[in-house]
Amino acid sequence: MVKEIEMDKDLIEEFRDKVNEHDFFRIKFQNVEGKNYWNLICSAMDWISVAATGLPNIKLNPKGMGYDHLETLTLMQYILTIDILAESIIQLYRVIGEEGQSYPLHDNREVFNQNKLSDDKYFKHVRAVFSTHPVNLNSLDGVNNGEGERFFASWIARQGFFDHDYNVSLYSNIPEKDKQHFLGINIKNLNEYAEMRYGLLKDLIEKVDNYNNKHIKKYVDSPIDIKENVLNQLEILFRENEIRFGRHYGYGGIINYIYIMMKVDINAIKFNDFDVQLVHDYRDFLVSLIPEILKGLQEMKEIRIDRKVIYYGYALEKIENFLFDGENQPGKSYLNALIKEGPLPNSISINDDLSCLKLILDSLLYCEYNKLGKPITFEEMMGK
Repeated sequence: MVKEIEMDKDLIEEFRDKVNEHDFFRIKFQNVEGKNYWNLICSAMDWISVAATGLPNIKLNPKGMGYDHLETLTLMQYILTIDILAESIIQLYRVIGEEGQSYPLHDNREVFNQNKLSDDKYFKHVRAVFSTHPVNLNSLDGVNNGEGERFFASWIARQGFFDHDYNVSLYSNIPEKDKQHFLGINIKNLNEYAEMRYGLLKDLIEKVDNYNNKHIKKYVDSPIDIKENVLNQLEILFRENEIRFGRHYGYGGIINYIYIMMKVDINAIKFNDFDVQLVHDYRDFLVSLIPEILKGLQEMKEIRIDRKVIYYGYALEKIENFLFDGENQPGKSYLNALIKEGPLPNSISINDDLSCLKLILDSLLYCEYNKLGKPITFEEMMGK
């Protein structure tokens, strides 16, 4: 019985978790000198997962003699899957590894023990003979002599009387050279070749970890400017968030939200039928969040910032959608109901400034949450 290949499926999942641990890693590799290496990383991870799961389930049976077409196709699948695994690992080193350094096994020769060729180059020859190019080969051993001679492989035979698990006969295209050559492979060597390359994920995990730690340390050691003016401080925090975590990650959303809420000119709004102090209280609360955001950015830690604008239910969710894009018609209808029959002031019914409308609604939601200590619903708001 052939010893099964050893593939710890948890290893590729550990690598996947590591590259997804911080958004800034993904942001960095989405554009490296105009090339999206993040897509390459994702593709490599997917195919490594395929190989790690699939190879142990491809059952090879070299025992017996002669040709078997199903066994031949199974062996081809096995070799091609190993090839995809190896290529994926090499690609990951190309983008994650240190510049100017090849991946650790690029010149290794301990598996196939070929003096003239590294294991990678010899495996490509094995792949060509036993899988991808058996009717169009340029050498017997993977080394092209440059004389234009071509070779053709017979179908694959199982072990039989030979020392290898699988064998082929190779023939020259030159009439005078009618000698029959043999080439064999062992599953043990194929497995060892694959296992060594798959095991490099441990090194790649360490490289991702090192990159993340260097990025974090760099910005922990870079002080963020502090300004007295709230809007100026928010602008600085937004720029810092972009270089530290990415524009749409980290604290980008909450910083942008506070900035928009603070830019609203409440002096231009008539609050005849609404307590304007609710708006002042809410904006004071938002300003109180800035030191917490600054601390999180400075320490490179993503801390959950609670705006305390808590609501529950379909109607308020649709209102939120309308205030975001101005197009959600159900949301607009629910908002108009809060203005005409609920707690929002009638004076804002003619206001088409979505930022202003959101400030007033969120101020009210903030007030109600503090009073109730729980999420509020549209129905509860309408009943007030």
